[in-house]
Amino acid sequence: MKQLFKGLSRLRGKRIFHPFGVGFEARLTPLGEPSGAVAFEREAEALVRLSRSFGLPEALPDPCGLAFRIPDAHGPGRHQDLLLVTSAGPPGARHTLMPSRGFADRPYSSVLPYELAGETVLLGARALAPAPGPKLEDLDRGGRAELDFEIVAAGIRGEWRPLARLALGGKLPSQQTELLDLDPTNTGGGLELVGLLNRLRAPAYGGSQEGRHAAYSAGS
Repeated sequence: MKQLFKGLSRLRGKRIFHPFGVGFEARLTPLGEPSGAVAFEREAEALVRLSRSFGLPEALPDPCGLAFRIPDAHGPGRHQDLLLVTSAGPPGARHTLMPSRGFADRPYSSVLPYELAGETVLLGARALAPAPGPKLEDLDRGGRAELDFEIVAAGIRGEWRPLARLALGGKLPSQQTELLDLDPTNTGGGLELVGLLNRLRAPAYGGSQEGRHAAYSAGS
């Protein structure tokens, strides 16, 4: 698995999925009752990458990605990363990827489950802006993203409940965005990945990152 993704990523010279993205500084602010996840229970600086899943031309709908990191959330060098993609809102349909016309067009979901305070949940987000929201090229042209998201959680058949607000700010340099290795296995503090498919993600992401960095080094 690792070698496969390493080879594909090196061949493409970019991420296999979500190849094009724009990065931003952000601020995370807790909402509601304590969630049981350390990362969402205190204000923190964050790094965000917004992307399109398959890199299709902007004129075509494409599942949009919202990925962010809370640096050192669980101690020095131990980050909390969360990778979300546009999906359907109702229970049972939150495991599907849905094409989106912009970054505020649809709700977001982790698609695969976590365990949070002893409960199996999906994590998600909803944009606090009118649909469909900006496209990737709009965000790339601007200096700031006037775009906020509500980070949410839900039991497999339950309703979404708020965890935190993610307020995007200034745009990151493109090189910093490109080298931002967001990985869903970077988690902890009461929030853990569960299930067979999640166990396959560590070698896939590790291989993809190695291949991409090798291609980047060869081209620099």
